[in-house]
Order: sequence, then C-alpha cells, then structure tokens
Amino acid sequence: MAGDLYGLLFRKFIYSFYEKTFAGRSTPDYVREYLDNCELSQESLKQLQIKKLKNLLLYANENCAYYRETWKKIGFDPRGFEQLTDLQCLPVLDKATIAENYDGFVSMLHSGSNIRKTTGGSSGEPFHFELDHESNERRQGVMWRGYGHLGAGLGVKTLYVWGAHIAPVGKKTKIKDYLYNRFYNRKVLNSFKMSEANVEQFIIAHNRYRARALVGYVNPLVSMAQYVLKHGLRVHAPESILTGAEPLFEFQREIIEKAFRAPVYNTYGCREFMLIAAECKERAGLHVNTDHLLVELLDDNRQPVECSEPGDVVVTDLHNYGFPLIRYQNGDRASWKLGQNCKCGSVFPLLSKIEGRKLDMLKTPDGRMLPGEFFPHLLKDFSAIEQFQIVQDSIDEVKLYLVLKPSGKNSNDIKVASKLIKDALGERVTLHLKVVDEIPLTASGKQRVTISRLGGS
Repeated sequence: MAGDLYGLLFRKFIYSFYEKTFAGRSTPDYVREYLDNCELSQESLKQLQIKKLKNLLLYANENCAYYRETWKKIGFDPRGFEQLTDLQCLPVLDKATIAENYDGFVSMLHSGSNIRKTTGGSSGEPFHFELDHESNERRQGVMWRGYGHLGAGLGVKTLYVWGAHIAPVGKKTKIKDYLYNRFYNRKVLNSFKMSEANVEQFIIAHNRYRARALVGYVNPLVSMAQYVLKHGLRVHAPESILTGAEPLFEFQREIIEKAFRAPVYNTYGCREFMLIAAECKERAGLHVNTDHLLVELLDDNRQPVECSEPGDVVVTDLHNYGFPLIRYQNGDRASWKLGQNCKCGSVFPLLSKIEGRKLDMLKTPDGRMLPGEFFPHLLKDFSAIEQFQIVQDSIDEVKLYLVLKPSGKNSNDIKVASKLIKDALGERVTLHLKVVDEIPLTASGKQRVTISRLGGS
C-alpha cells in the first residue's frame, strides 16, 4: 500500500519536480506530449511524422558534413521533401559507414556537448554514436509512455531482471544505484549473475519484493518460470510482465505466464533508439512509435516491403539533432502486420514479428547460464577490441575470438577482459583466447557474436 501511495505521488508531483527543478530536464513534458499524440488521427500522425522528418533533413544538410556532401553528390535537396517516398533515394546507413565518417555525423552545433553512447555490439562489433540532450529526454518520454500502457510506468513498483554491472563496483556506486532505484520505486536483479544454482534466490527476491510489474530479459525470465513449474511453486503474481532485449517466442510467453500467472507483453528496441515498438494489451502486434521514429522495412533490393514478409529494419530518429541517424539499418529483421486495425483503437502501425539477432546462451558445468547479451555488454567498453565472437563447443570449453584495432595489440584491455570472462564462466571452464584477422560471417551473411553448439541450446 505504501508503494502504491509513493507511486501515485511520484507520478503526480515528485518526478516532475525533480526532473525540472533539480535535473533541469524536460522529460515530463515529453511524456505528456507523447501521451497526447495517442489521440491523433492516422492522417494527423502521418503529417506530424513528415513535418518532423523534413525539419531533421533540413537541419542535417545544413549542419552535418556527411549528409551535406553525400546528398549533394546524388542531387538530393531536402527543401523539396514532401512525402515519405521521397526518402527512398537516400542511401541506407550501416555501422561501418558511420564509423568511417564519424565526425561527419556530428552536428557542428552540438560538437562536444552530445551524450556519447556505445552499443553492446550484438553483431560482434561495438558501435559508437552520440545523441543530444533533448533526444535523450524524448526517448525516456517514449519509453515511459509504452511501459505505462502496459502497467510498468512511472512510479509503479517494478522488479527488473536485467543486465547490470559485470565488473565489481565500489561501495559508492552501489549506494548510488540503490538510491536511484528506490527513487524510481524499483528493484534490479542482475540477470548476468543468474545460474542454475541461484535461480531460486531470484524467485525468493521476486516474492519478497512483490512488485506490480516485472520487466526482464526473455531467457532469464524463462529460467525462473521453468524452475517454478518444475518444483510446483506458487509465486507472487504481478499485474503485468514486460520482456525485451531478446526475441520472445510464443512457447516462452506461455511458460512465463503459466508460472507467474500474469500476462506477458513483448517490447522491441535497441540502444541506438531505445523503445521502437511495444505490444498493447491486445497483444496483436507491436505498435511502432511513429511520432518519434520513422521505421522502414526494406527488402534485399532496398525497396519497401509492402506485404507481411520480413524485411531489414531501417530507422530514422526524428529528434537526434546532435548526431542524426537517417535511414540507419540496425541489423534486425521484422514484418508488418497489414490489413487490420488494432482493437485497442490505436492508429500506430503494427509489427507482427521481430526477427532480431538470437544470441545463444552459454552454460557451464557448475550450472551458470550466461545470456548472449552478457558478452556484448562486457566487451563494448574495451577500446582495443574491434570485433569479437564467443563459441562454446563443449560444456567446459569456450573460445573467444578477437579482432584487435591496430592500436590495441599491446593493450591491457585483453588481459582485463579475459579475466572478467573467466570469472563469469567459473574455474571449471577453460577459456581459449584467439586473436584473428577476421571473423567469418554465417551462411546468411550475418555476424553471430555468441554461438553455443551444446545440445538443446
């Protein structure tokens, strides 16, 4: 009851007062703006998206060297942009293009003031990008709108089973994290620390905390649910469960719902943009945040997919003026759900299926279960590493393949990263480190960062 009262006060007063008065951020305004956008008609939503896109194109042409030079070569003038199909003449960006022309993507009006980010490198290669402060606040606003619709919004008592710190942290950081999470009325259980031996401790923590909402990576939640069902336990039932970071298959949804006796809602996002789409309570597809992003699905010829077949996900952030990402291919594939409106009444378009990268889970003789996300999360901040891949052929042996940057040959990063991985795998697993010139692609032309060849993986 106390948690519910705090949550109400947090939503009504505390959050807005803190963000505006102490942090100097406009996030509460963006939360309200995006909620108001839910009342727009389909045509109004489309016109809003076109207006935002044209403003971004004009800005990028004026302030970002890469866009100005590239568009000049192909004869594209953003002043003539009128409709979404006009965008199809522009090249699709990939990580390599951005890395090779990095400074050309930084707005000259935001240089030095942007927030710098690094993705976990799900394709095996960490990706660096930037965003301005308004963009960062807006993506928070979009996230809270999506989570709020699913019962895990601002101030709602929520338990997160999510990736957290990997390397040991000091007392000061622990205290800071504790206070930060208490402020948001939530608790975080580090899914990277989950093993067969301690799954029960995660369930005990869940029962003690008694959150109204449960948010987590798919595979750790499945592991908890399987333990509950195997041992015939009756656990606290939250009002809603949100999954992310990994593709959610229907059989996994059924397992989680059966164990926790609560509806499971799927979300889709990536670090470059945060929340891209999320299910509503009808669970008939994932609504795309088209008032914040432009999402395209393209076929192998870079043409729009106009049917329910999967296509490459290409995203434009309509508000990142500090480091515009215009037609950026994030490496995922998805399918549109066409021909019907959602029963919830929302006019935001639907994705029917997300075919994101599937990162294999690694297992160890002592029962540890490391989700594939562990390794990108760990290795993204080591500047000496250009590309990596983890391969497990047997329960007690793991191979780590590294492509190093020229400046990283004598770096201490390799030693530190290897130790952290060995600690995570445990003493009974042998880690073989191999520095290679390149990491081969799969038959489909994709890069897999974690590969488990154990039976049943």
